[in-house]
This record gives sequence, C-alpha cells and structure tokens, in this order.
Amino acid sequence: MSRKPRRRKKGPAARLRPFWLLCGVLAIGAALGLYYAATWPGFYPKRVSVSGNRVVPADQIVSRAQIAPRENVWLQNVSVSASRIAAIPYIETATVRRSLPAAVHITVTERTPFVRLRYGTQTVLADRHLRVLQSGGGNAALPVLVTGYPAAPPPGAFVKNQNAVQLRDDYEALADAHVMAALLQYDKFGDLVATMHNGVQLLLGDDRSLAQTAPLVGPILSQVAAQGRQIAQVDLRAPKTPVVVFKK
Repeated sequence: MSRKPRRRKKGPAARLRPFWLLCGVLAIGAALGLYYAATWPGFYPKRVSVSGNRVVPADQIVSRAQIAPRENVWLQNVSVSASRIAAIPYIETATVRRSLPAAVHITVTERTPFVRLRYGTQTVLADRHLRVLQSGGGNAALPVLVTGYPAAPPPGAFVKNQNAVQLRDDYEALADAHVMAALLQYDKFGDLVATMHNGVQLLLGDDRSLAQTAPLVGPILSQVAAQGRQIAQVDLRAPKTPVVVFKK
C-alpha cells in the first residue's frame, strides 16, 4: 500500500507572492502621499507668533529663528531654531512649538539686568549669571563691580573671571545683610571696598570675613546717623575695633 507524499509547507515568501503587486502599489502610494504631504503648501508656515518678550523685539526673535517660509514646517528643526534664539544676549530660554496645520509659536523668557561690570573705561550690563546683556552701563541704579580687567567681553558672553564672580557673590552677601552697595572693588592689597549710594566708603578687608563684618555696617550707620554726623568712611578690617571717619 503506497503512501501519499506529504505536502510541503509554504514559506513566508511563497505565501506573500500573490500580494507582491498589491504591496508594491501600496508602497508607491505611500511614497507619493509622503511626498505630497512634504511639499503641500498647506504645511508652509502661515503665522509665527512670539510671547514672553519685553526687551527683545518680536521681529528680531522671528528673524533669528530662521523659520523657512516655503518649507514644510513639520520637517523643520525647531530645536535648532530655539538655540538660535537663545543666542540673543537678553534671551534666557526659548521654546518653539508647532500647531496644525502650519502655525509656529515662540515662547521666550528674558534675562534681568543685575549688575554693571567695569573694565577700565568700559562698562557692560550683565544678569545674575554674569551673561553680558549689552555694552554700556544701562540702568544707573544697578551696582558697579570693578573687575580689574582692561578689555570688556562682547554681549552674549558669560563672564567667568574670578574677580567678577567673587564680587557678585560679595554684593549678594552684603545685600543679605541689608547693605546695598553702589560700587564694589578690591584695593591694591586685595581687600574688599564697598561704596554706598550716599558716598560712604566701607573698608571690609578680606571678603571671606563678610559673614562677620557685613552685619556690623547697619548698626554703625544707624548709631552715627542718630548723632547727626556725616560719615565718610567705616573701616571694618578689624571687626572688633571698627573705625569711623567723619566728613570734615
């Protein structure tokens, strides 16, 4: 008695062979669809809006973003656009978002002027992180930090020299003690010297001792003011024996 030969199982390729033509048509259709979507003018950016800016003009932000007007907005790299915007000195953060069908919205936060940095005869405006916002003094009410360096960095640069960083920290330490300095600098011996808005000069010595000397300033000034006398200088280099020099 003869046995019937076993039927071989069809492999995946054999099972799909009848559908190759259909798959090819679908692939071509998908490619054409993607090409149409990529080139359809309906996805060209129609509107670019900006929010969060107060100092930097909106048109400058849009220009820096470089959103191509005749390219599919969904294929453009908005992360690169945000990085270009963040390169503007006054910009701290930038986010670029897209919405259907082809709108672009840019949201920024701006840096706040904090100090003026003096380099020789030049002055630049900087924020709390010592990023240079602009050349020139800007707001005259802000404190001046005398860096001791001759050449000022350009707008957009982050100041990293030790003098400027330490003077910024010293200013904040004094402010925490309610001593608002108008000018901070180091003398030729490396001691910290602060000048108040009323012209009173504070000789503070080693700025590593500010935790001890800064709290003494307020009581000394208040006590002398009650006497009706005008102070020219307060020497706190020896905190236990401060010396007050009066105006003549």
